[in-house]
Amino acid sequence: MKISSRKNKWVFEFNTISIVCDITKVSNIYTILFELNNRIIKINTNDLDKTFLSLEKSFNSKTILKYR
Repeated sequence: MKISSRKNKWVFEFNTISIVCDITKVSNIYTILFELNNRIIKINTNDLDKTFLSLEKSFNSKTILKYR
């Protein structure tokens, strides 16, 4: 996974896909917003590291490739 910032947004590059995210924090809860397959995905978490590691496993898995 590669992480960068572009125009006040976070860019996460996995093996098969890149997502551009807005990340906000309110009361120790982070909200991650990104678009995937023309849908807005919203994830609430208190641990960004674990959440993005989980996303990385999902996006890099062979089974998820069938759904794109």
